[in-house]
Amino acid sequence: MKNNINLVNSFVLVLGVVLTVGLTQMGCNSGTKTVETVDHDHSEGHDTHSERETPPMRVVDATLAADADLDSVVSNAIENIKKGKESGDMSLVMNQGIMKLRAVIDRDSNNIAAIYQLGIMSIESGQTEKAVKRFEKLLLLQPENQEYKKILADLKD
Repeated sequence: MKNNINLVNSFVLVLGVVLTVGLTQMGCNSGTKTVETVDHDHSEGHDTHSERETPPMRVVDATLAADADLDSVVSNAIENIKKGKESGDMSLVMNQGIMKLRAVIDRDSNNIAAIYQLGIMSIESGQTEKAVKRFEKLLLLQPENQEYKKILADLKD
């Protein structure tokens, strides 16, 4: 009798572990997000529901051509960030905006426009420590810039 109870307990334990692992994997490995949308069709007097899958956003390192004009790359990145924010396209913000700015800094670590934009993005995303470091660097490069001084003082308050 005791062996039967041990066997049942072992079976229940193994079943529980298998179910837990299986359900966890299914939840963690979901590569898509299901979004339910509601289309209001007033002419027929009813709502139509549909589902669509949105692939996860991928962030990729940006590369620059050897002869790239860094000022143009920065301007283009800023425009892409603006467009991405307006349209809600975070892939555009990240891949054609922020990652391009980081590529500029990889090429020229003292590029003021790129450091400034990344500093602003750090503030907007709540990354205060990164923002402080970026504005401290900007002040090293341009010690008399009052805007940088004010932003840095506000960040440290």
